Amino acid sequence: EGGLEVGRLIDENNMPTDASELARIRKYTLSKEMYRSNVVSNDGTVTVIIARLKENSDKIAVARKMKTLVSATKGSEKVYFGGIPFQMISLADMIQRDMIRLIPLVVILLVITLALSFKTVRGVLLPLAAVLISTTWALGIMSLFKIDITIASNAMPILLIAIGSAYGIHMVTKYNEDIFQGENKLQSIRDALGEVGVPILLAGITTLIGFLAFLTSNLTLIKQFGIFTGIGVVSALLVSITFIPALLSFMAPPKVKLNRRGQQDTFITRLLDGLGHFVFERRKLILLLGLLIFVSGILSLFRVHREVNMVDYFKKSSDIRQAEDMMEAKLGGSIPIQILVKGDLKEPAVLKSIVDLEKFLQTVPDVSSPQSIADLICEMNDVMNNRYSIPATREGVANLWFFIDGNEVLPQLIHSNATEGLIQAKLGTVNTGMIIGVVRKINEYLAQNMDTTLVQFRLADLPAETLTQLEEMRTKEIIRRLNYDIRRYSSDFKFKLNPNAEKLILQQCKIANMQYDENFYQNLENDLSDFFSSDQTDLVLTSASLRRQVVRSLVKYVQKNGDITNSSIQKVLKRVVPFSYYRDDPDLPAYTAESVTPIISDHQKWERVNKLVAQLGPMLPGDLLTNKNFTRKLFGDLWIINDSTYSVPLKMLGNRAMKKRANDPSLISMSIRQTGMPIIFKDLDHNIVTSQITSLIFAIGLVFILLSFQFKSIIGGSISVIPIILTILFNFALMALFNIPLDAVTVMIGSVAVGIGIDYTIHFNSRFRLEMAKTKNQLAALQKTLETTGSAILINAISVMLGFLVLIFGSIVPMQRFGWMLAVTMFTSALFALTFLPAVIMLSHAKFIVAVKNASLNMLRQKQSK
Repeated sequence: EGGLEVGRLIDENNMPTDASELARIRKYTLSKEMYRSNVVSNDGTVTVIIARLKENSDKIAVARKMKTLVSATKGSEKVYFGGIPFQMISLADMIQRDMIRLIPLVVILLVITLALSFKTVRGVLLPLAAVLISTTWALGIMSLFKIDITIASNAMPILLIAIGSAYGIHMVTKYNEDIFQGENKLQSIRDALGEVGVPILLAGITTLIGFLAFLTSNLTLIKQFGIFTGIGVVSALLVSITFIPALLSFMAPPKVKLNRRGQQDTFITRLLDGLGHFVFERRKLILLLGLLIFVSGILSLFRVHREVNMVDYFKKSSDIRQAEDMMEAKLGGSIPIQILVKGDLKEPAVLKSIVDLEKFLQTVPDVSSPQSIADLICEMNDVMNNRYSIPATREGVANLWFFIDGNEVLPQLIHSNATEGLIQAKLGTVNTGMIIGVVRKINEYLAQNMDTTLVQFRLADLPAETLTQLEEMRTKEIIRRLNYDIRRYSSDFKFKLNPNAEKLILQQCKIANMQYDENFYQNLENDLSDFFSSDQTDLVLTSASLRRQVVRSLVKYVQKNGDITNSSIQKVLKRVVPFSYYRDDPDLPAYTAESVTPIISDHQKWERVNKLVAQLGPMLPGDLLTNKNFTRKLFGDLWIINDSTYSVPLKMLGNRAMKKRANDPSLISMSIRQTGMPIIFKDLDHNIVTSQITSLIFAIGLVFILLSFQFKSIIGGSISVIPIILTILFNFALMALFNIPLDAVTVMIGSVAVGIGIDYTIHFNSRFRLEMAKTKNQLAALQKTLETTGSAILINAISVMLGFLVLIFGSIVPMQRFGWMLAVTMFTSALFALTFLPAVIMLSHAKFIVAVKNASLNMLRQKQSK
């Protein structure tokens, strides 16, 4: 009775069942900001169970157990599972399901494509065997090194099946071409290896370069994807130039219908024959269209946004996405903001700095519910002393700390020795751009407003000039706090108090300037009478008339003397109270003065604050003063004018006098830095950008060097990479057009496009050079190239495109985008290689094509002599 009890909101051993008690708890909980939007929604329809996992725990295993337990015990209520561990569970399950469903599907599509293209069993089985062997090897090596399947490597088997068939397709196509021209089986195999072996090898190397470019990434999952997909590519290459020729040597030569030029007569060859005429006749138009694509792609680079949040991986209809959307709508989001504070957390100056930061956080869009040890101290001070603020002294903090010490919530907020603590808040968005904007705003605030060293001044000891400067600083701090609170509760994030507010606060900085009305003295008289009539007083006055006399004397003293001390109150008591009342204990007046002085002081302080509130009221927007949560913050902000000490950042001590005073008091050291998931998202975002840039530069640069070396011409290398650069720019234009984000999956499209798409350029250039050496006629060479190598390129592009399109049937959203965008990329890279590339070569009369190399001439002579 008359004390304070700190306990649980709900006793788990005595759960309330009475409707009135439940209604009381509901009303109380929804009235408290520390509960509302943190553990229960504003409308009281949703509550959350928060579990924090240990740092080294198996998060997926723990989350699975939690999910199993909850699912087994839940009743009719709707249960959501949110947070990164549950996202990881869902992602792992989706990856497993997708691999089981999609790998057979891509194999079936490849078989259909090969069957329609070659119309022979060997045309299906040989390329298929190559990709199945290489994919098995790559997955087996991953298993050998205990590398888990991730969202990136999830696509690896499908990628290898789709792209690994290219080498076998080119080998079989060239073998069929030579057979159809009357060569015997073994000679056709040797010629096929001689003519397309080097292009296949170069294509394999450039594809490998595309995947090895991912080694420049800072993201482990992308590096692993690059390494093991590269192993699969090398395997497919080796199988295609060794295993397939060996099998062909045991098979009978195929029989097939030929066209007038001795080529296989199919729909594809007829289509490519017409394409050859179009490219030759419209080469200037094709060049112009290519330039338009180039310009559009460059402009689109600045419109592509980035996304690194795992929530974006899930469909909107999925349980995990619905859980995250619910958390965002009802509870302020599930992404935690964490700010680490190092310093003496029992020091008022440190706690006040934390409060300042929390007030700022409450005004940042998409940030909600900041909490720290400072909030608990303010809450306890509000309960004990009716003011939501940090006490001015260490003793005041220690008195409140006593009530929360040992509470199970403390380890979540502070280290056991109270030298480290966390400010925790929540992000109400999963948009990466907004998250990075929040991180930037917080870091800017920390850099500008949070100093690592504070200098504490006792105001009573300062000379007038210095005191005036500190009072001005303190007033600006109060105004800043007030603006933050007003912005939060009014939702007007640009609000600023009238400049007159600063003048009003400065006027209240000294008690000597305070004028009290009759109500003040009457209230003071009533409280002093209550005190002397209670058992709290050390000096017991049995006479009612004496009590009235003592009280009136004290009130009169206050009327004449604005500033009071224990000694002055003690003198008043000794003058009015007869000595007989304290003869046995002469120290009773002193003890009593120690209790009376705070009563008078509190009345004076409250009067100053109340007067300020009345003066500032008309300057506030709307009806804020009717908001209980705002008013207690308002009184807490203004209470700072009553503090006897004030701490100033060391860097703000501008003149010599203040710097000299800084050597007297002890310095207060602290550090504050932002940690947690938003910082990780920011780093991931940065890594995605750098990964995209470095991987593309690495891939295109190495391919350029390799092709320049092959053609012994820098011009040749430059022309050869133009189609793939156009393909990449076209990809970025698509991303901008359809609002596709650059994420941990789509970031891989560029390098994959380089590695695979350049194959088409290599095969086209190699065959076109050969045909130019034969005919010296651009149109004839182009048509022959398109009907032969072009056919293989088109078949390969279609098979790869269909393989990638299988990914759209997957469960993971970025992988769906990855699939259809890579399919489009394969189509455009093949199209550019078959149209734009020959147009550039023919218009430029490139010497690396026209000047036929000796190796090509010798090969022609050898074949003609047979």
